[in-house]
Amino acid sequence: MPEFEFDSVYLQDLIVRVRTGDRAAEDRLIRAILGRFQNLARRMLNQFPDLKCVHQTGDIVQDSLLRLLRAIRAVSPQTTRDFFNLAAEQIRRQLLDLARKHRNRPTFPLPDAEDSSVEPTGPADPASLPNELERWEQFHSAVADLPAEQREVIGLTFYHGWTQAQIADLFQVDERTIRRRWQAACLALNQALGGQLPGQ
Repeated sequence: MPEFEFDSVYLQDLIVRVRTGDRAAEDRLIRAILGRFQNLARRMLNQFPDLKCVHQTGDIVQDSLLRLLRAIRAVSPQTTRDFFNLAAEQIRRQLLDLARKHRNRPTFPLPDAEDSSVEPTGPADPASLPNELERWEQFHSAVADLPAEQREVIGLTFYHGWTQAQIADLFQVDERTIRRRWQAACLALNQALGGQLPGQ
């Protein structure tokens, strides 16, 4: 199950209240996806130890939540589906910005126990295969370019951790429809990244 455990009717009520300017309801909406933001930030840092030198999980989560809060106030999502799509978009943008920011930055390896003088290494050789940050950058960009229905399925699955059954229930369609959209999205992403998906 997703980290949030909101009744859909209750969540829809929160969304309606947010549109009237209810800040308490806004806070509850933000908390609905807090756990997923934390998990994604933690996973990102675990994959890239160099980023831990300059980022804490809490910093990434806070920046993501502020981005989402601004988006909620600007867009005013109408439905539960709109809200989670908006949240997925903000997560994707935050991770994309992070990947772009650090892709070509020097890295600082851990010093040898006997030698405290450490020089930063330069950016990766442009002629070499794309590094993992580059692949994540390409992945998040490619997700943004997917058709809306495929992007929604990827967003709810990858960024929010939903199952296909939960997505089907939200969209009020059968699981086969969600499975087809998932398969089409995965094929498109694989083609966009030339078979070099991140995390492989």
